[in-house]
Amino acid sequence: MKHKTGSPSLSRLIRRSMNSSTLFTILVFAVIVTILLSVVIRPLAQLGAQLVAHSTMREMTSPAFPKNHGIARLEDLSPEATGFERWWKTVERQEVVNYRIPWIDGDEPLAYDEGREMPRALHTVDIVVRLGDQELYRSAYLSPSGTAEEALRERNWLYDYFNKPYFAPIVNDDGEEVGLIIARIYPPLLVEIVGVTAVLMLLLGLLCFYVNYLLGKWLIGPLLRSLGQLRNVFRRLADGDVDELFEKGIQMDRSYSEIEDIAVETGRIIDNTKMHMEQLKQKNEELEAQKKVLTHQATIDGLTELNNRRHFLELIGGRLGEPGLMLMLLDIDDFKRINDTYGHAGGDVILEGFASVLKESFGGHAVVGRFGGEEFAVFSTRLSEEEMRSGAERLRAAIQSAVFDLPGSRSIGVTASIGVAYAPQNVLTFEELYQQADAALYASKRTGKNRVTVFGESPFRLPG
Repeated sequence: MKHKTGSPSLSRLIRRSMNSSTLFTILVFAVIVTILLSVVIRPLAQLGAQLVAHSTMREMTSPAFPKNHGIARLEDLSPEATGFERWWKTVERQEVVNYRIPWIDGDEPLAYDEGREMPRALHTVDIVVRLGDQELYRSAYLSPSGTAEEALRERNWLYDYFNKPYFAPIVNDDGEEVGLIIARIYPPLLVEIVGVTAVLMLLLGLLCFYVNYLLGKWLIGPLLRSLGQLRNVFRRLADGDVDELFEKGIQMDRSYSEIEDIAVETGRIIDNTKMHMEQLKQKNEELEAQKKVLTHQATIDGLTELNNRRHFLELIGGRLGEPGLMLMLLDIDDFKRINDTYGHAGGDVILEGFASVLKESFGGHAVVGRFGGEEFAVFSTRLSEEEMRSGAERLRAAIQSAVFDLPGSRSIGVTASIGVAYAPQNVLTFEELYQQADAALYASKRTGKNRVTVFGESPFRLPG
């Protein structure tokens, strides 16, 4: 038997819940990290770019700047100017001095040597200085080709969100814009931290899934096995497959106290079920025995053990259409005198012996019954006329030759008058057959008793 249910599996539900909780935890962690980066790092990077740009611009727009670099005014600054190299170094210091973390080699840090080797940096500053149509300065780490915007995009295509460039215009004394400083904080160490964080998150997810597997195997597995065993026990109970359960009881893992309690209660249910089934079996046996007794009493004559009249009619009802049909009625001759002489006990002995002769003479498919008092009936089909006559005569002779032992060591014999209704191709109802057989029986009684009369062979006078 297949058991269908619309409910989800507990094991799948637990595993999905654990996996979903793990995934949710990782996603929440990722969202928190992203929010921190967005809320904290991006403004700090833009603020740093703004500070660098304004620091560079303050130097360039200070009154002493032209004099210190050997030029008459700021617009005259160009690579050909005598102080350009000095100015270049000034801008470069804005880029490198305050934002370097030297490599650690043993106990001594490596000093920055003003070269272009890239030490590990908390922040790297990208600076582009334009004056008029000239680009006076571009950070060495940017691509030398293309415009400043293209170089910044090429360098930082993955980090536009976190370090957007800051544009600071250079204005002369008359308020005219004569140049532009573009500054941007590029945080390589921070990017590495984010990458490492992503890897750690991935490893954390894998670790959580592995922990889920261990929890499922170590904690949840026994629980699910026990519940599955209980489910199988109740299925077998529902299907009626209980013999082994009754014999061996519940065989299951009891990994937790709750499961053990359920198993104990289930064992009690099985024991009670066994007791009730045994009681039910006993009741069924008693009812079956009572049914047999009642059926016997309702269908069998208590004295002769022959079919009573009602059951006799039930048995022959479906055979009235068969060919070669014979209904024979028998009456013990002078039975009242036997009762008067030997008492009812003697009469009962005669009736029992008479019934035995009938059963011995007509076995097989013949139906033999007692219609009441000393009247008996025999019904049979598929008999030829000769078989009918010889059988009836043989029965009469057997009755005549029988000796019945009465109480008090007495033995007597009896005779019987027999009337037969025979129909080779029956088109009659049972009532019509019975009338014919009864008329033939009456003729046998009237013409001397101890004889067989077949209906239609002698002059008949219907009783009454």
